[in-house]
Amino acid sequence: MFKKNISVVSTRPLSGKDIKKLKKDVQTQFPALSEDDLKKLIPSKGEISVLKLSNKAQAYSTTGGNPLFFDPAGRGDALVPTVYTLWACPHILPPLYTYSEVTPKVLGGADLFLQGLIVPPSGLGTFAAGDLRVATINSNCYPFAVGTMETSSEAIAKAGLKGKGLKLLHHYPDQLWALGDKSVPDASYTPARIFPQNEAQAAAAAKKLLPDPSVTKAMESLTFSDSSPDPTASAPAGLAETAATDEGANGTPSDAPESAAVGASGDSQTASASGQSQPQDAAELDALLGRYLVGGLHSVQDSELPMLSSTFYAKHMLACKPAGLMIDIKKSSYKKLSKLLTKFEKEGLLAQKLVHKQDNLASVNRKHPLYTSYDAAAAGKELAAANAQAEADGVAVPSSSGKGIPAGKIEVEYLYRVPSSLRPIFGSGAAKEELYSEQACWEALLDYAEANGLPAGQHALKLDKLLLSCLFNKKEPQMEGDVHPLDDTMQRLLGKLQIYHRVTRPSATEGTETVVQKGSIKSIVLQLEDRQGGRKHITRVSHVESFAIDPDELSGVLQRKFQTSASVTKLPGKNETGKEIALQGKLVHEISGLLTTTYGIDAKFLDIKTKGKVVA
Repeated sequence: MFKKNISVVSTRPLSGKDIKKLKKDVQTQFPALSEDDLKKLIPSKGEISVLKLSNKAQAYSTTGGNPLFFDPAGRGDALVPTVYTLWACPHILPPLYTYSEVTPKVLGGADLFLQGLIVPPSGLGTFAAGDLRVATINSNCYPFAVGTMETSSEAIAKAGLKGKGLKLLHHYPDQLWALGDKSVPDASYTPARIFPQNEAQAAAAAKKLLPDPSVTKAMESLTFSDSSPDPTASAPAGLAETAATDEGANGTPSDAPESAAVGASGDSQTASASGQSQPQDAAELDALLGRYLVGGLHSVQDSELPMLSSTFYAKHMLACKPAGLMIDIKKSSYKKLSKLLTKFEKEGLLAQKLVHKQDNLASVNRKHPLYTSYDAAAAGKELAAANAQAEADGVAVPSSSGKGIPAGKIEVEYLYRVPSSLRPIFGSGAAKEELYSEQACWEALLDYAEANGLPAGQHALKLDKLLLSCLFNKKEPQMEGDVHPLDDTMQRLLGKLQIYHRVTRPSATEGTETVVQKGSIKSIVLQLEDRQGGRKHITRVSHVESFAIDPDELSGVLQRKFQTSASVTKLPGKNETGKEIALQGKLVHEISGLLTTTYGIDAKFLDIKTKGKVVA
């Protein structure tokens, strides 16, 4: 459900009472977790936020960290672990084992068929349809997907391993994974395929993740007995093509290497898969976090301050981290971001302050020895070299680690989804979830007319039974075989399709950011409001989310640029999910100019309104 682009609609920190309830729900729904596991996931003094997502799901995330659990329906009555949680506690749910050769399809979003499962000597266990299970390969201790069973163990005992098995809810590397720091557990993970771990890797991972003997015993099936399939054996010929449903999947088996590069910039801390492993102890993590913090400070401009601490961590600190290197701040001696920043604040490197009850980076001491001794140019070269090697080895590498708001034009394109009644016009290969551009709709209609002998001159076609029944009302006079203008037929066809819009804009961290949403795009509303008989004015800005702009970030930009106070509140209305920025002063024209020149939004998407008696 996270294959397509999603956006964070709103973020709300959980109160202490809500965090206690979340812990209780986690304990109830995942009894395999020990007390230590729970403390590792949700520290007793941890900061947790709930993120409402554009696909109606909601996720629970550590502040400035990775999503831990998500609720697919967003009703607050179900929890599903993310891959970050699965990697920290792989025993949280019973596993299903499959072959490495099958994973390319699943990584592309395909459901896992029963034919692709490996049955250990102890069997698949007992489960009902709808039960949660994780998917992993038989020689890798880290699960790569989580979903619900499409059938029961009782039905499998009767019918055998045929048909649908695991319906995917979330997997590496989908858009929910992308909301985190985009780390991977080790070099066996590549975007194209999950590979077996070598024996040393597997032993180290098992020792790190499964210190409890009772848990270790429960997970012995990871290595299988002598009668089970060889963990390093390839899948039977052709299995990768039939073991996963290919509806909506774009992954294909690849020749990716069995390891991927990882490393850390600076001090020659680069490493390949055959060399250095991921940082394990707290001291090593502390050193890396300190280095990334100083490197991140070098990329922050004074004009960008104050900046949310979580934003600094995500967009500046993690930008100094080589692709593929897993950094978990909870495993350091700091445990959370606030303590890390406080430590360096006491050393005089930086200063913090509270803005709207949230921690912000306020200033940087650029004369501090830690700052001046950092060779940003050398670190940049080492990071580029590490990322180049990682990209060559198949690890996903961010296309840009820039900062701030990049200039560039925002592109808006309307797309259309085809109902089942009109799918024959778009060919036998038309998928239910596929979106078509207007040009593609034109081409589909012309191809359909040509294939069915319907062209009637350059700008007309004959109506067949399908076109007549789907595009015309019964009271209209047109009959089957009548010649009708091509343009009008096309407009009728578009009117019967479900409309979506796709926004593509430059991104400071991803090169470009794309958001697809249902319906026509909402214009940004700029409203100037008169207060106190013209003695005070308020400028309100809403619907910036339509253009993939975070209202909280934009609020900070506007506040600093125009030296005024600003606040962000949820728009009124039960079905409204957007936010409104309110600023003191008459700033409508200044903000509209900023949105068109800096953010690249066409002026036609700006709706300027006034309320009350406003003097220009």
